[in-house]
Amino acid sequence: MDERALDALEYEAVRDEIAKCAQTSLGQARARAMEPFPVRADAEAELARLDEAVRMLYRVGAPPFAGIESLAEVVKRAQRGGTLSADEANRLARCIAGMRAMRQFVERAAEGGDFPLLASTVAPMADLRRTEQEIRQVVDEDGQVVDHASPTLLRLRDEKRRREAEIRAALDRLLRTQAKYLQEPVIAMRGEHYCLPVRVEHKSQIPGIVRDVSSSGSTVFIEPRTIVELSERVRELEVLEEREVERLLYQLAAAVAQVADDFLRTLDVAAEVDFVFAKAAYARRVDGKRPRLTEGVWRLYGARHPKLHRDAVPIDVELGDRFRLLIITGPNTGGKTVTLKTIGLLTLMGMSGLFLPTKRESDIGFCRHVFVDIGDEQSIEQNLSTFSSHMRRIIDMLERVTPDSLVLLDELGAGTDPAEGSALAIAILDHLTSVGARVVATTHYAELKGYAFRNPAAENASMEFDVETLRPTYRLLMGVPGRSNALAIAERLGMPKEILERARSHVAESNIHVEDLIGKLEAASREAERMRDEAERALREARDQAADLARQKAAWEASKDSMREQAAREAREVIERARREADAVIREIRSLRDRAAVKDHELVELRKRLEAAEPGEKRTPARRRMRAEVRPGQRVRVLSLGQKGDVVEVAQDGRAAVVQLGAMRMKVDASDLEVVGDAQPAAAPSVTRLGGAKDVRMELDVRGESVDDAISRIDKYLDDAVVAGISRVVIIHGKGTGALRTAIRRYLRDHPHVKSSEPAGPGEGGDGATVVHVRT
Repeated sequence: MDERALDALEYEAVRDEIAKCAQTSLGQARARAMEPFPVRADAEAELARLDEAVRMLYRVGAPPFAGIESLAEVVKRAQRGGTLSADEANRLARCIAGMRAMRQFVERAAEGGDFPLLASTVAPMADLRRTEQEIRQVVDEDGQVVDHASPTLLRLRDEKRRREAEIRAALDRLLRTQAKYLQEPVIAMRGEHYCLPVRVEHKSQIPGIVRDVSSSGSTVFIEPRTIVELSERVRELEVLEEREVERLLYQLAAAVAQVADDFLRTLDVAAEVDFVFAKAAYARRVDGKRPRLTEGVWRLYGARHPKLHRDAVPIDVELGDRFRLLIITGPNTGGKTVTLKTIGLLTLMGMSGLFLPTKRESDIGFCRHVFVDIGDEQSIEQNLSTFSSHMRRIIDMLERVTPDSLVLLDELGAGTDPAEGSALAIAILDHLTSVGARVVATTHYAELKGYAFRNPAAENASMEFDVETLRPTYRLLMGVPGRSNALAIAERLGMPKEILERARSHVAESNIHVEDLIGKLEAASREAERMRDEAERALREARDQAADLARQKAAWEASKDSMREQAAREAREVIERARREADAVIREIRSLRDRAAVKDHELVELRKRLEAAEPGEKRTPARRRMRAEVRPGQRVRVLSLGQKGDVVEVAQDGRAAVVQLGAMRMKVDASDLEVVGDAQPAAAPSVTRLGGAKDVRMELDVRGESVDDAISRIDKYLDDAVVAGISRVVIIHGKGTGALRTAIRRYLRDHPHVKSSEPAGPGEGGDGATVVHVRT
């Protein structure tokens, strides 16, 4: 990429902003060395990875980078056979721990499969935990070599501390016993020597070595002889300790050298991850959107220069599809140069794999070269004028331009005679168009406006100017050439009318018509913009209303679900109470069955208990008179119990009848009976269950249920079978893994209602079912 283009488009400012977002010096270095990708596929791959980083940043935050720093030179020195300092070893351990934490963060975030590119980025990182542990066995987190790094070091330091304690004890003893000879009772350090401040007249009283004399000569600093011997031993131990520390650090350097390549590769990946998340943080700062890279087509929607505030007026630009040449006109300070830089810089950013500060996703044409001629580079030393410096750059462009180039020209043809300048500008644009390059040029020449109208590969655009306020609006109007506005501005400023009329008489009639046409185009464009703004506002209001309705619907759904859950919970509680009461009634009936005689009032009490346990509003069955044809042997239904039975006898007054209900016989009011058919044969057992209108089935299917749910259903089913007098049932549990089958058969062996059980025969499901013989 042309370095002059990068400088002219202020690409360095983007690098610096991304570097500020980096967490490590490694990421900052990557940001400041960033350049556009030469291959489109590489840029698209980086955009996809950056998209994952932005989503991860919003979802779980950025990975931790604490402790990661540039230690490549330290590791390379160890690799060459050099040693390490304790501080460098500590920094290496912290860096290894930091890189591991960063990798684990990314891998945990990617476990759901949402960030495959970031996961593949950190995959090559090596696990250097063993090297970290080796370092921590020698150097602690404060950068100090620990006592237990080796037995020799521990022995030397213990002896050194012991000797130092002896020195302190000896000094304390001398302070007490020789106080009368001392200038003051303190220990004075002279270099590495422990000294006593002795009055000069008593220096012979304390044997030792004079290490110093006070400036007045009244005090001599003597290191006592006993202390000298102990200090020499301490210094000897310090030398031995230093040698042992050097040996240990050299061993660490050798261990680091063995994993140097893995460490450098892992450090490089950490720098890359920091760089990617720095770009993600920058994208969030500028509210960037992911661009689409195309073959030479630009569609920018609501684009703004990254250095401008978010309140800056955005621009919409199109290039490369219907036309390859865009000519922008307008007044000075109207924003033409900023527009040119915005197009160029956003192109470089898209080619660098960065998100763009646009209102929505935009298209960027991927280029091999971006050529820029912006600004005045007049050189006094080279005796070049403004025009000459522009021509030199343009000539260099023309020699290297290709069909996949973007050319940005500011004030093309300026700095010379207007007639010759405009003619030269048209010739340059013709050449660039014939080559096939995409070109954006700004100009003040009216001839170039007409050139854009005549050339099918060109399009006009202009920077809007408000004549009423005499200020530019910085809005780019596509398809509309700019007016000079000189006469309009002069009139607004109070120029006399006779002078304005004389000026208009000197303007060619064709130019006046063109200016009027341009004015009408601008008015139509502003009206279209106004209508578009109204449509967008109406669309936003409609979306807001739709969102509000969606929120209301969601709240209603949540309320409905909550009410449903509450109702289901209350229903489960009612059913549970009814089940407990029914179980109690069943147990009572069993106990009554064992007695020789069952009294009617006991059955009536049990029936009332069942009626009280029924959930919801109890519907009282309609009372009806016993039909005249009811007679002994007929099949009837007891309405209050919902159970079928056989009439055994009828009272003489016809108001009651004795009914056989399974194993029970009870007297029932005649109005509570309904004839349903003739009596069943005596050999056919009753298969009804008390309290329900449905017959008990001869089999129970619990396939697919959990063990607890299946056992609960089987227990209730066996109770119903006992009440109904069924002696043989089949429980279908399936084969599967065998866990459910084993649990059910183990449960059946100890069940009080089960006489025996065995696997079903081939015709009843084989080992996937169990035949149960019930105690009746």
